[in-house]
Amino acid sequence: MILGNCLILKDFSSEPFFGVLEVENGIIKRVSHGRESNIDLDLSGKMIMPALFNTHTHAPMALLRGIAEDLTFEDWLFSKILPVEERLTEKMIYYGTILAQMEMARHGTGGFVDMYFYEEWVAKAVRDFGMRVLLTRGLVDNQGDDGGRLDENLKLYHKWNGFENRIFVGFGPHSPYLCSKSYLKRVFDTAKSLNVPVTIHLYENPKESYDLKELLNLGMKDVRTIAAHCVHLPEQYFNELKDLAFFVSHNPTSNLKLGNGIAPIKKMLESGIKVTVGTDGAASNNSLNLFFEMRLASLLQKVSDPRAMSVETCLRMVTTEGAEAMGIKSGRLEEGWNADLVVIDLKSPSFFPEKHLKNHIVHAFSGEVFATMVSGKWIYYDGSYPTIDEHEVVKELRRIEKELYS
Repeated sequence: MILGNCLILKDFSSEPFFGVLEVENGIIKRVSHGRESNIDLDLSGKMIMPALFNTHTHAPMALLRGIAEDLTFEDWLFSKILPVEERLTEKMIYYGTILAQMEMARHGTGGFVDMYFYEEWVAKAVRDFGMRVLLTRGLVDNQGDDGGRLDENLKLYHKWNGFENRIFVGFGPHSPYLCSKSYLKRVFDTAKSLNVPVTIHLYENPKESYDLKELLNLGMKDVRTIAAHCVHLPEQYFNELKDLAFFVSHNPTSNLKLGNGIAPIKKMLESGIKVTVGTDGAASNNSLNLFFEMRLASLLQKVSDPRAMSVETCLRMVTTEGAEAMGIKSGRLEEGWNADLVVIDLKSPSFFPEKHLKNHIVHAFSGEVFATMVSGKWIYYDGSYPTIDEHEVVKELRRIEKELYS
């Protein structure tokens, strides 16, 4: 497939150029400057850029959007979220994940990191819809007894890891306060033996108090780690973390909404820590729009220093860095890289004047894209979802809503 007659934002160290992009077997075959007559899709008035990657969410929680507002973190979780989660079925998880992908694809996201339960059904929903995902079963234990969760995560790995080069499986110990030290060591050791990543909630709440050095020595330093939130990550460890395969997933909206604070992202970046962006679940955001999340991430760091976080840094955080955290070759429009891309319609007033397009993407764009492609296939195109029957999905979601909330 040859896409042409459009601007191409190949990476974020350079400016967009007029050109052609060719895709073959899910991979970018070539990117060329200039106009060509022999193209398959004329994208006049549009721009192609790399797809975005959401490094922390709980996709099925799209079903729980808006059910708990203006509450403390503890009341939000224990009074509202957990009682509804107890009623979720496998089928609900499947359709909740379809719903989440619909929203994410509409806003340019090509892949996400998920931590939840019934992840087998998250995998099936991703298989059918077409995104990329790093699946992790949320893991907790009670004095070493995890109710078979780690075994469930292992079965998920053996069945789904590497599926179509889109679905990958890691491990998801929820947090140091819900996992014993011996259990965390077991999880880290298992992840290391399989050479897969771990994702964990870390220093989200100011009340969290544990020894990060001990956590690293339990095995976290030996595995690729995607650490969600890190609002209160101790600064004395920044220099050590920069040399590890350690990625912060910054979730600014969720952190603010649940009263957990503002992560010191500027200091992390200056220290050399790798930072990505996540939305968290729709029950605590309430949006899965990563363009908005990127803008908020930038503005929060500029409160006291307007020079903090350049446009290029913001764009890399949601593309190249996010893809690297997931372990996939995406985030740049280069020959040999995955054909994970977004098409943006430049007719929007937000993109005028066109001379400053990268700035507009971060600070003016609503986030609603014209199209999103993953592995060379359109998962969202001009208002429609080519891989699903949208009418049937919406009908099923209405049925689920009645079952959960009537």
